[in-house]
Amino acid sequence: MFFTIAAAVATVAAHSACDAPRGKIAEGSTLAETRPLIAWEPVQGATSYRVKLLSRVPNGKVLASHDAVVAAPAFVSPQPLAEQRAKVQVRLSAICAGETSAESVSSFDIDASPNCRLGELEARRERGGAELRWKAVPGAQGYEARAAGLLDGKLIASAETRSTSARLELRGQGAVVSVQPKCAAGSGEAVYRVLAAD
Repeated sequence: MFFTIAAAVATVAAHSACDAPRGKIAEGSTLAETRPLIAWEPVQGATSYRVKLLSRVPNGKVLASHDAVVAAPAFVSPQPLAEQRAKVQVRLSAICAGETSAESVSSFDIDASPNCRLGELEARRERGGAELRWKAVPGAQGYEARAAGLLDGKLIASAETRSTSARLELRGQGAVVSVQPKCAAGSGEAVYRVLAAD
């Protein structure tokens, strides 16, 4: 009698819902695409899948949110999940005979500007201005150099260049100087240096 009841319970549990889908993107991996293919292993008996995506920048702002039901075990966001960098959470569930499985939860990072990073920035004061030099960034189409007031943060000077050096007039002020590379995929992160007043 006990065996029969246990077997019946196991049978109901086995057919009550599908297994949760397993994503193919490794947990914690970093991708360079802003619209990556979100794929998972097919679940036996599933007629469709529910995909929930939430993309955030490091400071927490939501960039994209999707909740979709698809027939195939793959999904591509209709809009980019990141401008340059974001953390994406993926929740997947399978639908079998009108019932939904438990969710599998995973996450990955997007870094769409892996090749647009400035290395060292050399900055020194010379004749009332700032002389900036740096190494070329592969794929960079240009650079933006800026100087902001050390105390008030107001823009003192800026320049755009295709070379690997720039001069900014500081008018004797202390300044935070920066150089930001511009690449086809977007702007890289700026590198900063502090220069004291004359």
